[in-house]
Amino acid sequence: MFFEKKKYKRLGEILTEKGLITESELQKALRYSKEKGKPLGESLVDSGFVTWDEIVHALAEQWGVKPLEKIPTAIPPEILSKIPRNMIDELRVIPIEMKEDGTLVVVTDITSDLQKIQSSLKFLLGKSPEILLTSPVTFEYLYKSFVLGTPEDLFDEFGVEEEDETEDLAAMVGEEEENAPIIKLVSMIVHRAIEKDASDIHIEPYRNMVRVRYRMDGMLKNVLSYPKIQHNAVVIRIKILANLDISERRLPQDGKFYLKVAGEQYDFRVSTVPTVHGEKVVMRVLKVSSANKKLEDLGFNEYNVERINQLISEPYGIILVTGPTGSGKSTTLVAMINELIDETINIVTAEDPVEYTIEGVVQCQVRPEIGLTFAKYLRTFLRQDPDVIMVGEIRDTETAQLAVEASMTGHLVLSTLHTNDAASAIDRLRNMGVDPRLVSSSLLGVIAQRLVRKINRRCKVRKMPLRPDLAYYYNQYFQDYDYEPVEYKPEETEQCSELYRGRTAIGEVLIVNSAIREMISEGSNVKEIQKAAISNGMRPMFVDGLEKVLKGETTVEEILRVVHFPEL
Repeated sequence: MFFEKKKYKRLGEILTEKGLITESELQKALRYSKEKGKPLGESLVDSGFVTWDEIVHALAEQWGVKPLEKIPTAIPPEILSKIPRNMIDELRVIPIEMKEDGTLVVVTDITSDLQKIQSSLKFLLGKSPEILLTSPVTFEYLYKSFVLGTPEDLFDEFGVEEEDETEDLAAMVGEEEENAPIIKLVSMIVHRAIEKDASDIHIEPYRNMVRVRYRMDGMLKNVLSYPKIQHNAVVIRIKILANLDISERRLPQDGKFYLKVAGEQYDFRVSTVPTVHGEKVVMRVLKVSSANKKLEDLGFNEYNVERINQLISEPYGIILVTGPTGSGKSTTLVAMINELIDETINIVTAEDPVEYTIEGVVQCQVRPEIGLTFAKYLRTFLRQDPDVIMVGEIRDTETAQLAVEASMTGHLVLSTLHTNDAASAIDRLRNMGVDPRLVSSSLLGVIAQRLVRKINRRCKVRKMPLRPDLAYYYNQYFQDYDYEPVEYKPEETEQCSELYRGRTAIGEVLIVNSAIREMISEGSNVKEIQKAAISNGMRPMFVDGLEKVLKGETTVEEILRVVHFPEL
């Protein structure tokens, strides 16, 4: 293999040629890279345009090498000793396996020095190595786990958020040799989740084994299993990281820790629950840089972004974001706050939990066990001279009543509710016991949303005529647009094993006008309010999703997975 014969292409050029990113996305990432001082690959991943997995596969194909598909859980010392430590550091390679024919398999995360790696190792070993390509995230995990290889090195990459931490976590683990494999296993699980852009990690014990699943693009996927005998040690390791009680196995616990990878901080929200076969652990993975996202970054189209900006430009009133768990409501609230942040206004939040840290905003953690509820914070906030109040969720009548009253005393209040559509939020407030007249005079609008998976750009896609039952909505909403009446179907190929990659938001934005205010006061039902909202310019969520279908971003099946087909 002669890497010098490969024509060198920049990463951005490779990804645009393969259709993984658009030219517009590349330019945005280049600007982000310049502003933050980060490499382009990190900037593309931070911006959500591609995953490390996509970058690695694209570069591997370009340079004629294979990607590392399976992360080793152990590397024998005799394999590591094949390359001196100084050469490992200089070439940025790690030996991971010796094949039966004597070929040494090495892994690297750079492509610019492939020729140097090949020639240097051929001179050292007397035979050309097999070079596998991986991401900086995985390379860093392998380096810390097996080249440095001590528990203390692995502990250094993790942290906890409490500033008054005084305990030596490494000392709490026990004997190094006994626990190093468990530490490496947990480290591999969390690093792989970051590389796969997973939102949650599920560690589930069963009778004879433990299953590890990642939630990727809203769907759970099996990624690993390990023997049941190791499970207690894995749970203890995670509990130590999250500052939980390692002796308590009978009650649920919640905690958190963070992990820094390639300059990016990831927060892990840990929840444990006892089951008949042991403790199940779920970890929510949050990228700290996601706290800087704007509405456009979430997938809202220009039409809805304009309507949301119209709502948050109001000086006072209440704005609700609705949808089921996992529909991106909290991220939308953060994006709205990012639009409002200014040194001239006081923004305070009450959240459970505080998922994203936002610079310039006073954020408070709800703690019901000591009486710090949403309602308690709302009462306190009114004495803190706020301009904007964000309440993580309206769960009860008291919180709903206080939020409405706060919005009527000169404050802009943002919060969430669990309803299926925008109009149902009004009915939900009334059912919670809030006076309809107060709702009508305080409510500015409601944003209902869902997350749908996007078609994987690496997949072959074929056009099909738009389904006949969708023609009515196409003719009513999009006939004057430059959209063909077609839908798209991704197909699996050798380069594409996952039909969908990434998610985007679809939504509907109900703006309360005088006619709708009167309907709320009079107790009109949800269907009547929905019809009035559409007359006032609201595009139903299904129609918003249909636009993404016409653009080739997703499929009709994916929209119907999260939204009911509307009644004509």
